[in-house]
Formats: sequence, structure tokens, C-alpha cells
Amino acid sequence: MPVPEHLANRDVDSSILEPVVDAPARARVVIVGGGIIGSSIAYHLTKLGVTDVVVLDRVRLTAGTTWHAAGLVSQVRGTHALTELSRINVDTYATLPNETGVDTGFRRVGSLSVARTAGRMQELLAGADMHREFGVECRVLEPKQVLEWWPLAKVDDLVGATVTPGDATVNPGEAALSLAKGAHDRGAVFAFGVTVTGFRVQGGAVTGVETDKGVVDAETVVLAGGLWTSELARLAGTSVALYPAEHVWVMTDAVPGAEERVPFLRDLDGYFYVRHHAGRLVVGAFEPKGKPRAPREIPTSGFVEFGEDWEHLAPVLAAARERLPVLHTVGFQHYLRAPESFSPDANLHLGETPEVRGLFVAAGLNSQGIIYGPGVGKALAEWIVEGHPTMDLTEVDIARTGRWANNRAWLHEKTHETLGRLYAMHWPSLQPDVGRGVRRTPFLSQLKDAGGAIGEAAGWERAGWFEPGAVQEPLWIYDFDRPSWFRHVGEEMRAARTGVALFDLSTYAKFLVQGPEAAAGLQRLCTSDVDVAVGRVVYTLLCNERGGIEMDPTVTRLAEDRFLVLAPTLYQRRTEMLLRNGLASGATVTDVTSAYATLHIAGPESRSVLGALTDQDLSNAAFPFLSAREIDVAWAKALAMRVSFTGELGWELLVPTEFAADVFDKVVAAGEPHEMRLAGAFAFDALRVERGFRSWGHDMGGLDDPYAVGLGFAVRGDKQEFVGKQALAVLKDSRRDRELVSVKLDDPGPMLWHGEPVVMGTDRIGYVTSGAYGHHLGAAVGLAWIHGVMTTDLPVSVEVRGTRVRATISREPFYDPKGARLRV
Repeated sequence: MPVPEHLANRDVDSSILEPVVDAPARARVVIVGGGIIGSSIAYHLTKLGVTDVVVLDRVRLTAGTTWHAAGLVSQVRGTHALTELSRINVDTYATLPNETGVDTGFRRVGSLSVARTAGRMQELLAGADMHREFGVECRVLEPKQVLEWWPLAKVDDLVGATVTPGDATVNPGEAALSLAKGAHDRGAVFAFGVTVTGFRVQGGAVTGVETDKGVVDAETVVLAGGLWTSELARLAGTSVALYPAEHVWVMTDAVPGAEERVPFLRDLDGYFYVRHHAGRLVVGAFEPKGKPRAPREIPTSGFVEFGEDWEHLAPVLAAARERLPVLHTVGFQHYLRAPESFSPDANLHLGETPEVRGLFVAAGLNSQGIIYGPGVGKALAEWIVEGHPTMDLTEVDIARTGRWANNRAWLHEKTHETLGRLYAMHWPSLQPDVGRGVRRTPFLSQLKDAGGAIGEAAGWERAGWFEPGAVQEPLWIYDFDRPSWFRHVGEEMRAARTGVALFDLSTYAKFLVQGPEAAAGLQRLCTSDVDVAVGRVVYTLLCNERGGIEMDPTVTRLAEDRFLVLAPTLYQRRTEMLLRNGLASGATVTDVTSAYATLHIAGPESRSVLGALTDQDLSNAAFPFLSAREIDVAWAKALAMRVSFTGELGWELLVPTEFAADVFDKVVAAGEPHEMRLAGAFAFDALRVERGFRSWGHDMGGLDDPYAVGLGFAVRGDKQEFVGKQALAVLKDSRRDRELVSVKLDDPGPMLWHGEPVVMGTDRIGYVTSGAYGHHLGAAVGLAWIHGVMTTDLPVSVEVRGTRVRATISREPFYDPKGARLRV
């Protein structure tokens, strides 16, 4: 029998770790933070043979946030990559006691999620698909069947539910102690009562940790300090965007009929969860409007509680009483209100910091440390030992958030929303409501005036779509199949395919690389030959030594010693890191993202529109594809690049920001005779998916090689030495275990978004990485990884929220702009 259930445990006996008060003078790895994450990293490092590990904590084990966790253990998350991080949790917690002698309180009670709305049920059905992907049992329930699992529940307002019998609960403090005990038994040292005051950095790499007890020299340092991690990162000169907020759960008095066997219950539409605890119930809240707490307001003494705030909890408690009427009749014995940390996008931060080599972060768990603890520890330990990630960690890459996002005032405001976003409806393309307007393109007011529905990406305000003639900003009405923008995006796509459309691409990251070693440095970093004539644009890849794709920018040669590098909006900080760390001192990198606005004119009539504004010869002979030059556009000069991510004839115009608004007006005027359509980010993405263009971070990442992705053309194997050349030479002729291909549904009704499984009979053979509705093709289309031997005649289907839809797969895109040929 497991030990009794035990939450809010301030008395975890960490003396079995034989903690020291003075840390050793040196260690191979120093971990800052003694919670579930720090303990798991130490456990997995020592399991891999790295035993020279020191764990520092200002107080003692679990004193930060682990001690007050609710102990919920879900195996499956919303994406494939996140599930790879969570899936080992149940087995780890179940087997630890036999290894370490410390019982984790593991109980395989299962989890139950209920839906009050049709939209939420669609979300749960997508989750059930993901469970099947990983071989985890998940049953779809009718409302009345919920009573078989939760007899105390009221179900007459439910649409349905799902239950995962294999999920579990643990005692959080004991779970962390069990991991720490495993690390200690293999040689890790735990030092408590040690405060970190700074870091030593030399040559861009961390060399040690400064504490109030002296310096600990180290080859590798891991920041696993929970809500303090952002403040610790500042001491090292780097940035981790997370911020504290209050997290609340309340424990009832004894509840008649409460049984230990019941699964923990999530009523996401009510923003609460419920679990059994020793004959009582624990009700936890992820309320729509959270309460941030400035770091300076939180005591550093550990095991912090803020006291009761029943008024703030009242709406969530009312929803819980609707679901469980028994809560009307019982009292509460413990109101826990304690600090947690949340990231701006409600996703965790994991990996090496871009600015300081050897400094790793594992933080921002958004109240999911118990769920992710084992997997995060394993992933980071393997990265440290192997020298590179061993699983896809793109979604949790620290560099996905720019340094601007670590502004405390902005984070404070943003955290009002992010806490509740964990349980809010996870609609496709869901936009934030809080912390908006922080980054604006020069065209924002004009886009709004033109009927733009303004969304957000990486802090930028940008148009998702347009409703011409709208007298107010269009409404964002979300839906899994036909959201409010569906028809308008189709019209914008048709304009780009058959006429002309205008896009604002100002948010793309832009870097000048210049200096005497600029050409040689980029030649070494890029897989393509970028030592080209001035005025040429090259699509290229930045690969690692193993041949994995780290980024796919375009490089334009502006002069003998000057190049322009363009990269995706979301990866500005990451691209800057790749360039700065990969180029020699004779090449300087300057971020010029904010210096230039970018307009993209795309479509068969784009030459006519641009031609009305310039005396430059735009013919194929004079201005061929993948060429660039400075030209006059209306009353300004612009760098015109003949490129297009839509698959159509087009030019990108980079205009100095002070001239941008005027150029916009004149381009729009020039487009009027051609019925040019303003188009937004949704149409732009759908056009590239129809065309089969890959997007880094969605379709590929650092574990994927160009040949599996279908980008082998971007590798010049005959070029002199470049990063990854030897590995790529081997990979080119190797048998591949998976390929990235295009997929199109045979039924025009359903929509594809991301993560939908691709199946063939009883076999699960892949999943969708990017999805959109292909209005030009008349059906949803996407890109998908297919495992095993791939042939285009495979009888495949795609699981779309519980329904199998027949589909066609192809190595070639379904839309070919040459002659507007369609592959059907």
C-alpha cells in the first residue's frame, strides 16, 4: 500500500540526503533549485553517469512551489513534442520507491475531463486522438457515463467527457525527495541554506556560481529555481520570460461519499480541478483573471502562503459547486494561496540560454512541474551529456521569447491572463487579450482602417485577415472547422493565386552581417553557396554538426562584405544566437528588424502593380527570381527582393520605417485598378501550405535533416567545409525512417490545424505538422511526417477530432504555380 495522501507537506525529511551547508568548491554540473525539477535533473544526470553534481537551494528541498503542488499526473499533453516530455511520468513515479526506498504516494486513479460545450468536446476528442498516438488508453464518455466514475457529479449540463484510467496522483514532496534520494545515492551533493548571488561568465560561457558561501566553479549550470529563475537569469546577463502569480486550491472537510478510487476531475470550462485527499476533496483553480505577484513581494524564506482570498475564488468555487453539489454542504479546512510562475505563452522554458553557453534553464512549468518533472529532467540531462538535444524541444525553446518579453511591468500585466489560459478553450489560432500593443508595425493604423482583424505574434500586432468595408474591427469567432475568418481568408488566397494581394511582413527578423569575414563566415554556417554575385538571394539552411536543421533563412548579398539575413518572426532571438555564435570576430551582426518595414506584393498581377510605382525594369530578364536590388518605389527607396513564400510571382519591399506609411498608401492606390486585396497572416500561411513550403519550428527542427524534410536542394555538398557537411554526406544516401510530405483530405468539409494523426488501417504512421484550408484546392491541406516506407498510393486517413477522414499524400506539393497546375 502506498503512503497516505499528503499535500502541502512542509515536513519532507530531506535529512536522508545528508545535505551540506557549504557547497563544494567545484562541480561538473551545478543545479540551482531543489524542487521537483532540480531533483529530477540531478537524478537523470547521475543515472547517465554524471555524478559530480551539486544541487543548491536557498532553503531546502521543495521549499519553493513543489511543496504546494496538487500532485496531478497526466501522461498526455496537447502536442506530440510536449507528450514526449510528459509520457514517462507515471512509470517513473511508480517505480521510484523500489529504487530509492522513498514512496512517492503514487496512485493510479485516472483522470476525467468533462465538457460543458460542443467546442470543448471537440478539444477533448482531439486529446483522445493524441492519447491513441502514444498508446495511452482514453475513453470517450456520454454524460451519464460520468457518474460511473464520479458518482457525486452533476452531469445534466455536460456534452460529454473523456477518461484516462492510467493517469495518477502523487505526493509532490515525497516524489521530489525520491528523485533526490536516487541522485544522492549515486553521488550528487545537496547544499541547503545557500543563496546564489551571481554567476561567473568568461568568453560567453558560464564558469561558476557565486553564492553567499563562496564560489562554485562549474562546467555547466542549470537554473531550476522556479519563480526565481527569471531573476537568476538576469544576474547572468540572459533572459527568461516568466513571472509569479498566486495559485489557489482549497481542501474541504471530510466529504461523505468521497472515495480514493475516483479519478481527478478537470472541469476546464469551470476553470477548476478536483482530486480526492484522505476522505476530503481538493478544489484547485486556474481562474480566467489571475493575480500576479511581483518577485520583490514574495518572501525568500520558503514555504510561502499569502492567506485566504475567498472573494477572488468565489466564481470558480461557484462553478465547482455546480458540478459537485456536495460542496454546498461541507466546510473547508485549508485555503492554500501560494506563488507559482507562468510564462507569457503558458509553455515551459527548457534548454541552453542563447547568450551564455553552458547555462541551462528548466523553469516556467505553469503549475505542471509534477506532470513534466521526470521528462524535463531526462531531456535536460541527455542534452548536457550528449552536448545536444535528444528530443524535439522546439516548442519549449527559451529563444522563442525575445529579451523584450522579460520586461517586469509587461509580464505583470500579461500574467493576469496566462494563468487562466491553461484551462481556457484552446481554440486554433486563439489570440491573447492582455498585454497587447507592445510591438507595432508602421502599417498598423492603416491595416485597421482597411478592416484588418489584428492578431498577435511574438508581441507584434499584425493582421490575421481583412473584412473590406468593415466599420469596426472584425470579430474573432473561433471554431474548429469554420471560424469567422474562413470565407475572407479564401478570398485573400484567391486574389494571390489569380490576381494580386498585399501582405505586411514587417515582423520578419532581419540581420545585417558585414565585415571582412562576413562572406567566409556565412559560407561556413550555410549549407547553400552564399558566395554569390551582389544582388542574389539564396534560400539556405543552418545545420548542426549532426545535419539537423537549426534554421532556414534567406541570405541576400548586398555588397562584397555585406549580407542581409531574413528569418521567421518567432525566431528572431534564436537566429541572432546562431549568427553571433557561429561567425568569426571579423563579421559583425546587427539586428535591423525594427529599421525596415516589409510589404509583399504577390500574385500574377504583382508586376503590374509594382511597375506603376517604379521606373525599374521588372521583366524576368532584368529582374529574375531570387534577385534583389535597391529601387525607387513611389517617393522612397526600397530593397526589392523577388521572392515569395506564397508560391506566386511576387516582390518583398524592405522600406525604411519612416517612409513606410506613405509607400503603403501608394501601393494600395496602384493596386486599385487590379482589385488588389489586402491579405493577412492566415492567408499567407495557407498559401505556403498549399505550395508545400516548409516552416521551421512547425514542420522541422534541429533533429530533422534536409533530405527527410525535402530540402536536399538547399545543400551544396560540393562546397568547401561547412557545419554539418560530413553528416549530411552520410545522410544523403542513408535509408530514412520518415519523410515530410504533403497531405490533402478527400472530404472538403473538415479542417486541419496541427498534430492530427495520420493512420493506415490499425497502424499510426505519422502526424500533421502544419494544416490549413486550401481554398484553391477545395479541401484542407497540410504537411505531415510519415514513418516507414512512403508511397503516394498508401490508403491513408487523418484522424480529425475522433473521425477518420480519407486523405492523399504526396512528396510533391498539391499546388504547382507553373501554369497553375493542380495535383489532384
